[in-house]
Amino acid sequence: MKFRKTRLHKIIDESLAKVSKPDGVTVVLSSSLKDDAVWLDEQQMADVILDLTRNALESMPQGGMLRIDVAGDDRQVSVTLTDEGVGIPLENIPLLFTPFFTTKAVGDGTGLGLPSAYAAVKAHHGEISIESNADLKEGPTGTRVRMILPRKQTFQKDLGSIILHEE
Repeated sequence: MKFRKTRLHKIIDESLAKVSKPDGVTVVLSSSLKDDAVWLDEQQMADVILDLTRNALESMPQGGMLRIDVAGDDRQVSVTLTDEGVGIPLENIPLLFTPFFTTKAVGDGTGLGLPSAYAAVKAHHGEISIESNADLKEGPTGTRVRMILPRKQTFQKDLGSIILHEE
């Protein structure tokens, strides 16, 4: 992994630009971050956000809203994607990070998107969680995926130097 100081909003904007938004779907991005600098593997995190966005958009064939909320403090940032899609049945929630498990039709998904996202977030010393409702009797359907990532990795310092010399 290549951890570099990067801008979280840049990663999100570039990921959103790569997906086609179905008719009737609105994407709303909101952020309360004053400083969006984070130490991440930019490509890996862009892939995660792209996969999560794609999943959310595909879950709304009849239209709806995808909200992406970004927040944080000096220690960590959170990215929360909330869709108004069909939701995920309760019995499938514990299986979502299992490789090759998919709720999509045969041929429509590999079952590797969420396990890859989980691995990437964990490699960044972060957390990822999923809440969903697929039962209209329980309220509005949809899914919320929340990632919490540290602003810096524990091995990184603001300032530092390495002095190498041969004897």
